[in-house]
Parts: sequence; structure tokens; C-alpha cells
Amino acid sequence: MDNLLVSFSEKGTREKVVITVLGSIIFLIILAILYFLTTPSQNNKQSFPGEAVQPSSMPLQPIEKTSFTGKPLTYKNSYYSISYPDSYSHEEGQIPGGGTSLILKPQTQDSLNTVIEIQTYDALVASQSAVENVFSALGYQRNQTTVFNIPAVVYKGLISNGEASLRETAVIFTYQNRVYKLQLTYVSNNENSDAEQLLQKIVLGFKTSPGY
Repeated sequence: MDNLLVSFSEKGTREKVVITVLGSIIFLIILAILYFLTTPSQNNKQSFPGEAVQPSSMPLQPIEKTSFTGKPLTYKNSYYSISYPDSYSHEEGQIPGGGTSLILKPQTQDSLNTVIEIQTYDALVASQSAVENVFSALGYQRNQTTVFNIPAVVYKGLISNGEASLRETAVIFTYQNRVYKLQLTYVSNNENSDAEQLLQKIVLGFKTSPGY
């Protein structure tokens, strides 16, 4: 490290500028790759180039009713099982590096463009800190919670372009060398309690699969 510092100090002003610019570009590319790997593929962030803003309310506040309206459906894979309302459909997917994705969305188009995505990663490919860094970089509010008695963190925030707001709540934790992220995304200028409570109900019913 000392040799690198000495070598850098011996460079000319022009060379130092070039090295600094290249370093910044490489860092931004790495951040962009992490953002791509850890963000739901069906959100609308490209339509919201505005500023990220912290919400005024705390995430995952207590709710009185934990059951779904209508008949709940169950989804299960090798890593976890969840329940979700029968008014939602699910779509499975794969994430590069051995990850899995489950997308839940209303069977009929809703005005909020609500999407809940559950992603799992091999912790050696994408660590929890790497997943969290995406939300930290946006300045989202961070709190602690538990999922199936497993310590977890919650990030909550919004991106606003002055006309509409993209709201996100993400619950992240690590269990048995896998990173889990349960993320809600919807478009609304105001916080929607139905959407937020839907995520919380799914989190409350989340269970890791036996033997894993």
C-alpha cells in the first residue's frame, strides 16, 4: 500500500487526474452492477429520475389484522414458504449467480403498479451489506425487525420527480448462508396503508423451509 501511495504521488498532475477519474468511473460501474442485481426487474425507477426522500412514518408498524381477505394462497420452494392473497398472481425467476426471484402482483392492473418481489442470493455472491448499500446510497430510512425469529433490517424511502413518487420498502436478512430480500414497490404520492400492510402480512407469514 505504501509503495502504491509513493507511486501515485510521483505521477504528474495530468496522470493523477486521469487515474482519479478512472477510479471514480470504476466505482460507479460497480455500484450500478450491484443496483441491477438487487433491484426488482419490474419497478419503474427509470421513470423517476428525481431525488430520493425519506418517509415521515416508521416502517412495519403493528397491524391489527394479519390474515388476508379471501382465501390465501401458499407458495413454497427449497428455501422458504409464504402466504399471499388470492387476488395476486406469482411469477418465478432466476437471478445471475444462483439467486431466485418471486414476483407477486395483482391479477388485475391497479393504479399503484404494486409489485412485491422476494429475492434470495448466495451470500458468497451478494452479501447482505452489498444489498443494503443500494438503499443506503439512496438515503433510505433504516430500522430493525425480525422475520421468522431471524434478525432483519428494513429500508424505506421514496424517489420523487415532483409529479409522482416511487415508494419502496425492503426487508433484508441473512439465514444459512443465503441473503433474503422482500421488497414492496408502488407508485403513489401518499403512503398506501393497504400496500404496506400487505408486505407486512407476507413478512409475518414467512417461514424458512425445513432442513434448510
